[in-house]
Amino acid sequence: MATKLEENVERLIAYKLVTSVTGTISDRAKRKYEKIGEEIGEKFKDKQKLPENSYLIAQLRWSDEAINKARKISLALEEFRQEYPDYGKILDEKIEKHREVRRAYLQFGLKEGDLPENIYLEVIKEVVSGVSDEKAKEFYRVIKEISQALKKDKKKDKGLQELLLPE
Repeated sequence: MATKLEENVERLIAYKLVTSVTGTISDRAKRKYEKIGEEIGEKFKDKQKLPENSYLIAQLRWSDEAINKARKISLALEEFRQEYPDYGKILDEKIEKHREVRRAYLQFGLKEGDLPENIYLEVIKEVVSGVSDEKAKEFYRVIKEISQALKKDKKKDKGLQELLLPE
């Protein structure tokens, strides 16, 4: 019979595999997600629009609100200003400069329904290069099922998704 320590080490090894694989997939997908979001944002800034009859929703939202709301960051900045008053003034100038910047968000989603399965399969095959069509379909079914299970844990629907675009 395995000791509690042995059981925990086994679980640690299993968690490492799960986090390594899902982390790698997540990192790759996030890079592609942000890149395509930035490309779409640029097109909207250039006044391009989706066709009126599209089943997709995508638009820019602008925000003038200050980004720095985190209490821990505020406390750290205040401590820095006290310890280094000259540099604190420079830091305050830089913070104020960036507070004035309008931030662009890309809002996107579907009017109703879901995307065709082949779009998801194409994305999966881009993220995990070399995966077979069969494995991509299997992976899609698994992530869709897990997504549904995770949605049960959440209390409200997200509605439109939002992506902060780089300045």
